[in-house]
This record gives sequence, C-alpha cells and structure tokens, in this order.
Amino acid sequence: MTSFVKLAILALMFVNCKLKIVNYQKLQGFTLIELLIVMAILGILSALGIGNFSSAQIKARDVARKSDLATIAKSLEAYANDHRSYPSSDTSNLIICQPSSGDTCIWGSAFTDGTTLYMAKLPEDPNGEYQYISTGDTYTLYAHLENANDPKIVTITPSIDCGSVSQPCNYKLSSSNVQ
Repeated sequence: MTSFVKLAILALMFVNCKLKIVNYQKLQGFTLIELLIVMAILGILSALGIGNFSSAQIKARDVARKSDLATIAKSLEAYANDHRSYPSSDTSNLIICQPSSGDTCIWGSAFTDGTTLYMAKLPEDPNGEYQYISTGDTYTLYAHLENANDPKIVTITPSIDCGSVSQPCNYKLSSSNVQ
C-alpha cells in the first residue's frame, strides 16, 4: 500500500471517529426547549397537587369538627343523665360545668362537675372556637365549617361568631330532644 492510501484510510477513520464523538455528544445532553417543556409540565402537576392537598386538609379539619361536636354531645348526654338537665351556658357561650360555683369549662380543659369527669379534655377548634348555647332543657353546639360545598352547612340566624376572625357559625348539632 502506498503512503497515500494509508493516509486516506487514516483520514477516513479519523473523520468517522470524529462523527461518532459528535453524535455521542448530541445524545448526551438536552436542548433548552426540552428542559423548558419538562419544567412547565412539572410546574402544572405540582400546582394541581398542592390544590388537591389544600382541599383535603380543609375537608379533614371539617370532619374533625363534626367528630368533636358528636363527642361533646355524648358527654353532655351523660351529664344530663346524672343531673336531669344539660349544663347551662354563660354569656361567652361556654359550658357552665359547675352550676353551684358558676365555673365554666374552657375549650381544651376537662369537662367535670367537680365529682364526675365527663370528658378529659374538651376539644378545641383548629381555627376558631366552638360555641355552646343551652337553657338546661336543650342545647346546641356550633362550629364553622371551611368547606363551602359541605352538604351539612346551614344558615344560622341570628348569626353566631365562631372565631377570632369573625367566622360565622354554619354547622350546628342540637340535643336529641330538639325537633
């Protein structure tokens, strides 16, 4: 073989090798457009996920509120079984748990009449305050539900404030002897 042929073969091998390297480098990275499209898709998916997560949290807090009021109602029924009347409420819509002294049970504290413990800790609303109104013959518990689409939401008149940020109560649970 002549040196010219050897040189031509080496040149072809070099060019072929160079093409392989260039093609490999093109496959190794992503273009700016590809990266922007992936980032846009991830942004859309995360926005949808955060929205669903927030909605789930609101619904979970509302379920907890309904459960809290049902638990309080059972304690009030036990109290009425022992005392032949429900505990009265004060002007702040708290339970007067010891009628003789006029002591109120604050949300988050024990519900006791001094001798019997009806509830170790009265539940507290996560974002507001529960309200209790009673004459002794009947009672009504109130809360503010955050989910505006909840089928249990009612309009309460006159309006009762269920929180420190002027949340109107929109859910109530009454004693079993109320029609």
